[in-house]
Order: sequence, then C-alpha cells, then structure tokens
Amino acid sequence: MALSQTIGDRTYTYSHSVGSNQSCSAPTDMVLDSAGAVYTVSRGSEPGGLNAPRWTKWDLENDERVFDAGSQGSADGQLLWPNSLALDEEGSVYITDEYLNRVSIFSSTGTFLSQWGDSGKGQGQLDGPTGMRFDSAGNLVIAESRNNRVQKFTKDGKFLGQWGHGGSEPGELDMPFGIYIDSQDNVYVADWGNSRVQKFTPEGKLLVQFGSSGSSTGQLSNPTGVAVDKDGDVYVTDWGNNRVQVYDTKGEFITSFYGDAREPSKSAARFLAANPDYVKARKRADTREEWGFRRPTAVAVDEQNRILIIESISGRIQFYQKEDNYSDPQFNL
Repeated sequence: MALSQTIGDRTYTYSHSVGSNQSCSAPTDMVLDSAGAVYTVSRGSEPGGLNAPRWTKWDLENDERVFDAGSQGSADGQLLWPNSLALDEEGSVYITDEYLNRVSIFSSTGTFLSQWGDSGKGQGQLDGPTGMRFDSAGNLVIAESRNNRVQKFTKDGKFLGQWGHGGSEPGELDMPFGIYIDSQDNVYVADWGNSRVQKFTPEGKLLVQFGSSGSSTGQLSNPTGVAVDKDGDVYVTDWGNNRVQVYDTKGEFITSFYGDAREPSKSAARFLAANPDYVKARKRADTREEWGFRRPTAVAVDEQNRILIIESISGRIQFYQKEDNYSDPQFNL
C-alpha cells in the first residue's frame, strides 16, 4: 500500500528503498548521472558494513553494486574521510576528502586519474573540503567546513574565486556541509553549525535563508544535504532530527519526511535470505525503528521528480515520488 501525503497542491508518495548497511557503510553523499545511475561515497565506519572509505556505482533496478573504487589511506587514489562527489561531462568522478584536504579524480570505471589540493587557509587552499558540485560552466564549487567559506575552481584545480567567512549572522557560515547549484548557478549551502540552509548568488550574495535551529516544525538540527526539484521546492536532510524538511522557493516550510521503509530493500532481503539467524532475531525484535530515517546525509531529485534520500546509519536510499498533476480520486457515494 502506497504511503502518501498531500499538502495543498503537492502530493508525495513513498515508493521503495535500495541498499543496506551491509552494502553501503556510512554514506555521506550521492549523485545521479545522465542515465539515471546513482554514485555514492561512503566513509565505511558502520559495523557490519564495508569497513573502508570508497565510492560506489549502483544499479538501482536490481539494487546491486556495479563496482566499488577507492581504498583507505593517503596515497594517490586512496581516501581517508571522503565527503562529497560530483561527475563532470565525461563521467569522471570527483571526490572531496575532508581529512586529506584534496580532490581525487577517477574515471567512470574506477581508475584513479589525478588529484589536486593544498592544505591551508589561503586563496585556493583547502581546509576541510565538504560539499562539492559543478556549475553550468563546468567549474567546481566547494564548501569548506574548517575555513567556513565557499571556493570556486576549474575542474583541474585552478582557483577562480571565494566568498564567505565564519559566524552566525546572515550570509556567514559555520562548518558548511552539503551544497546544491540550481539552473541559475545559485548556490544552496547546508550550514551545519548554524542549523540552516542559505541560498547565495554565484558571487556569494545572500538571497534567502531556510530554517532555524531546533526540532519544531520547519526547524533544523545540523543539516547535511540540500536539493531542489524542477518546481523550485527545496529538500533538506535534517541530520540531527532524523528527517527531511521541505520548503518552497521563499523558504516557507511545506512538510517533513520521516522515512517509510516498512519492507526491506532487495539487497537487504537477499542478505536475510542467506542469513536465517538474522530472520529469527528480527521476529523477536520490534523493527518499527527501522522504518524511519537514521541520520539522513544527502538528498537528490531526478528528472521524474523522484526524491532520493540516503542514510548514514542504515546505508540505504529511500525513494519518494512527487506526483505531477495529482487529483483526489472520485468515489460514488
């Protein structure tokens, strides 16, 4: 049975989930390619999962990994504390490493190509690079958690510009995490330490602010990811409150998602089928806590207005559908 909620002229329906913490351990970000495949990046610290940092390409239809790439360490092509990933027009994969203060670049099939980044606080240097996305010109926009700013680079690492500094006033940043860039190259920043999302012009002028610190309606607690759908609605992973908050283009609250994964994903079902002791243990346990989000870290919206939400602890992606041209069913009474 579909789980739906209707708010004004918007209807959202839960669809299904993919993945599990046995197949995706402590994911921090995900991105969709032009063919609809999903790439995820994981820190690999959750018990029972893949215990090494890596990035993964997913076959969503069959809920299977296509391949993994990366290994733990500081050598070329290795990762220690990966945070975000982005794809260029050729399909190459770019990954920020928040500990190593660099961007590593891989081919679409997982081969290490190159890396760039110098540690520091000067122009073009990095200290805690977190969220990263490409703008319409093919340049990389990167948030830094320890420098409390946003910088812009060419994809091979040439510095182009920067804006922002630490603080809690409008336009200031405190440990920024995920970012999103819309079709006008406006930059949305999940301002983790200030428990808000801020929207800036490409030059860094503040346009609007979403949310405030707390757990009440419309508030946020350490948001980590942000995405915008084709109608301009904004989705924010409210990491500290284990939910996703939805706002309109002006920052007005619309609704919340709390997670609805009442049935295991295909990959989780395969794991349970191969491990009957887990099935017996689950029958003795209250599994209702598994339905909801457990530290959601990133959100994405595809061309069909499907909303994908990835969770750090559960290691899965929950899917919601924003219905187009929805109308209430008519009944003969």
